[in-house]
Amino acid sequence: MASRPNMTAPICLVENIDEQLSVNQEALQILDQISQPVVVVAIVGLYRTGKSYLMNCLAGQNHGFPLGSTVQSETKGIWMWCVPHPSKPNHTLVLLDTEGLGDIEKGDPKNDSWIFALAVLLSSMFVYNSMGTINHQALEQLHYVTELTELIRAKSSATLYGVEDSMEFVSFFPDFVWTVRDFTLELKLNGHPITEDEYLENALKLVPGLQTLVVTYVDAINSGAVPCLENAVTTLAQIENSAAVQKAADHYSEQMAQQVRFPTDMLQELLDLHAACEREAIAIFMENSFKDENQEFQKKLVEIIKDKKDDFMLQNEEESVKYCQATLDQLSMALMENISAGTFYVPGGHKLYLETKESIEGDYCKVPRKGVKANEVLQSFLKSQMAIEKSILQADKALTDGENAMAAERARKEAAEKEQELMAQKLKEQEQQMEAQRKSLEENIAQLKEKLERDRENIIREQNMMLEHKLKVQEDLLSEGFKKKAEELNAEIDHLKNMIDATQKDDTPWVAGALETLSNEITSILSAPAKLVGNIMTGISSLLKKN
Repeated sequence: MASRPNMTAPICLVENIDEQLSVNQEALQILDQISQPVVVVAIVGLYRTGKSYLMNCLAGQNHGFPLGSTVQSETKGIWMWCVPHPSKPNHTLVLLDTEGLGDIEKGDPKNDSWIFALAVLLSSMFVYNSMGTINHQALEQLHYVTELTELIRAKSSATLYGVEDSMEFVSFFPDFVWTVRDFTLELKLNGHPITEDEYLENALKLVPGLQTLVVTYVDAINSGAVPCLENAVTTLAQIENSAAVQKAADHYSEQMAQQVRFPTDMLQELLDLHAACEREAIAIFMENSFKDENQEFQKKLVEIIKDKKDDFMLQNEEESVKYCQATLDQLSMALMENISAGTFYVPGGHKLYLETKESIEGDYCKVPRKGVKANEVLQSFLKSQMAIEKSILQADKALTDGENAMAAERARKEAAEKEQELMAQKLKEQEQQMEAQRKSLEENIAQLKEKLERDRENIIREQNMMLEHKLKVQEDLLSEGFKKKAEELNAEIDHLKNMIDATQKDDTPWVAGALETLSNEITSILSAPAKLVGNIMTGISSLLKKN
């Protein structure tokens, strides 16, 4: 898959036909091909103000987005052009050119508001384009900003004091740039030179008689059902986290399949490979996950990896059984032929049989990499020979009754010793699996803790940004003489400071709660019964009967 599509010209992303919006599927397929990080720049403004020309300049082209020289708007809907980012290597610049606002040929002005809203929602950098100077008329033309709150809501539920706070929009909205074309005034205020940003701040300051943005937001939010940014983020998190789980699980499967050589000589060899691949998978999930509330998707990954580990263990056991059985069949071929020929049913035949059986056992032990079922398969073989050995012993007339008794006792003792060895091996394997579960839990907790710490730092940074925004708004209100409005912000500022203090504490309840919950639930997942080789002894016995 290409990291960035090769687009020689723009394509329509959102079609606007008869004031009905629809998404162009061909454009969606182009976006789906992009694997690089993207920077999305959208431009909005009145029609016939040169927006398409500006976007062509950003694309580094003198043509592309359609230009017009008449009073009729050329661009309809939203057009997209994906080009290499001019200053960020391995990044894609996605340019969105929107149809002009205020076109007199449109029947429903609400259509403009939807175009404006889509541009805000889709972009990381939002450009408002206008002509001349920033005056009262220009501000009136930007009324779509206030109409946005009729179309967009930050959260699905009421927050502090039962209403949505405008600071929530700071977290969602893109960076804003106001481009003024054909500007003719000298940048001075009260006789002193000012910057472009200072000019914009002065033009946007509160004027008595005009409504504040906060009031507009609250009225619009209380007016009824509207699209919710929080729900959109939740949906995005579901998609991204599901993909992160799949990517991590696939990585685990691929790495295990590449590195495991069946059958492994010891169980610990397989468990060590599992631990290394699981660690990489968890790191991949942490890197790609997004707002994993209550670590639901991390727990899902733990469960998936556990099932995959059980499958690998099952396959390891099956391969070990298959290899060991084939090895014993080969080594015991001459023994079975002599038994069928009656070679051991003679005086001294029991001793000869024992020597032959011990030789087979010795050769079997020398075979490398038999796997975790080596002893179990051997014990099954030896048990299958007990009836034959008893028959040979009874037929051996040269042996005394005492020798017979000693031989029988020796055989029982050897069988008991082998059984004890098998039990010891099983106990050791159980201890190894418990240790692997402990390491898995620690790895998940450690990486989650690191991610939660990063998330808390991001939350603190965002909260400080919101606090600075509130304090700046309050300072501007005081400087303009709006003391009452400035005092109304005190409750929100105090609440935001308390939120920052609470988040900065090392013993933040939600962090400890998330770690404790994940620990308990992963422990429950890892403690669930593993997949085992069903009735393996019966399978071995059935194989022996074929000989």
